[in-house]
Amino acid sequence: MYLPRPKSFLKLILLAFALVALPLLVALAFAAVYMDRMADQSQLAVYQAARATKSSRILVEQVTVMERAARQYLVLGDKALLKAYQESHDKLQLTIGALLKLSLDQSLREKLIVLSESEHRLLEILSKNPFNSGKSKNAVVEFESIAKTSREVLSGSQSIIDREVQVMYDIASNAQTLFFWFGLTLIPAVIVVVVGFTIMIARPIRQIDQAIRKLGDGKFNAPIEVAGTQDLEQLGQRLNWLRQRLAEVEQEKVKFLRHVSHELKTPLTALREGTDLLADGVVGELNTEQQEVVSILGSNTAQLQSLIEDLLNFSVMHLKHPQLLQEIVDLDILLERVIAHQKLAIMAKQLELRTDIEPVSVRGDKEKLRVVLDNLLSNAVKYSPRKGVIDITIKKSAEEARIDVQDAGPGIQAWEKERVFEAFYQGEAVADGHIKGTGLGLSITRDYVQAHGGYISVDDKQTKGAHLSLRLPLIVEEGVGRLHEEVVD
Repeated sequence: MYLPRPKSFLKLILLAFALVALPLLVALAFAAVYMDRMADQSQLAVYQAARATKSSRILVEQVTVMERAARQYLVLGDKALLKAYQESHDKLQLTIGALLKLSLDQSLREKLIVLSESEHRLLEILSKNPFNSGKSKNAVVEFESIAKTSREVLSGSQSIIDREVQVMYDIASNAQTLFFWFGLTLIPAVIVVVVGFTIMIARPIRQIDQAIRKLGDGKFNAPIEVAGTQDLEQLGQRLNWLRQRLAEVEQEKVKFLRHVSHELKTPLTALREGTDLLADGVVGELNTEQQEVVSILGSNTAQLQSLIEDLLNFSVMHLKHPQLLQEIVDLDILLERVIAHQKLAIMAKQLELRTDIEPVSVRGDKEKLRVVLDNLLSNAVKYSPRKGVIDITIKKSAEEARIDVQDAGPGIQAWEKERVFEAFYQGEAVADGHIKGTGLGLSITRDYVQAHGGYISVDDKQTKGAHLSLRLPLIVEEGVGRLHEEVVD
């Protein structure tokens, strides 16, 4: 199902903030409504209680005044007293009417109605009969029950406050319950919204970060896809276009290296053959100075050949994954032949080579393992000072073979320990030689070691010079490797 998404990353963030803030706004509005209801209820309660109490007190006072006037009228028979009684009657009826308009209990309303009817009936008796008649005297006696009823109304009106307080308490309790369930519902909803938008925001950023890291690591095979807002998806498409362009550039670079390496190898072969003819005296005997020049030419052409072979190996590795010709390889014998191949370079710098080698056999590609050992040793020779020391050890454990090569050169800085295995990186240390390397030796070495299921690293425990350590898995029993010994050029 397609869900509409904002076109820009900024709109997505604003939408996330809006959806997270919406429940809070709803909660604030809900609280404002209930607070307003409670304020109105409290105001009404105060008004009702004050009016009821005040009117009830006036009612009691008016009944007292009316009773006094009625009794004086029975004694004196003065018409002015009857008129004063009639005026008090009107005021009493108004007070009863005001009380009936308030929110009273049904029992109080009934008492007020009874009080009004009783007093009205009493006024009729006093108005229609002489002051000294028996009916008038009997009617005045009813003031006792009227006064009692007025006092009951006063007492009942005071209970209005308690009733209104209870109403407010009920409203507050209901609001508290509603707020509890409201929060219990909103908190998971907010969490879901936050988690959902966090994923929607973080996922494309993570995909872009991973894509950039892959481009930085030179991994151009997998297409780049970014799922998110339209602007981030467009950014992903641009990164994918960049990946394709980098892949094309990488292919062109490898093709160029392969062609150049082949083109250089042809004249270099002629140079080496010519140097060998001169050294063998085919064109005549050479004097000491001429032999020294020929020796220098031979050494440099050998270094040039090594550089060209590195370029060829690098181009082959980047065209396809290294193909291993599996066989049993004796690392100790292979190392001795590599040392023999590097003998002239070691003697030229008067280096001391110290070895601690155990017989170790592994299954792998002999030529690629020879390149690994040759690159490690040539790298140590290149950076070692004259009359320096190179330590080489080959040890084995239950599951792996360990090869360590340590020189007495300038060493590898801590921040360079990973970069030295990058292609074309040559480091800050200056090699002791006339020809600068390509920076491919350790890169090729790492690729070949990883192709064999091993790993290579710069040892952190070294105190002087560079210490390179590699591990290769052991998958054959001791002594089996000698059965498949071959000659390595």
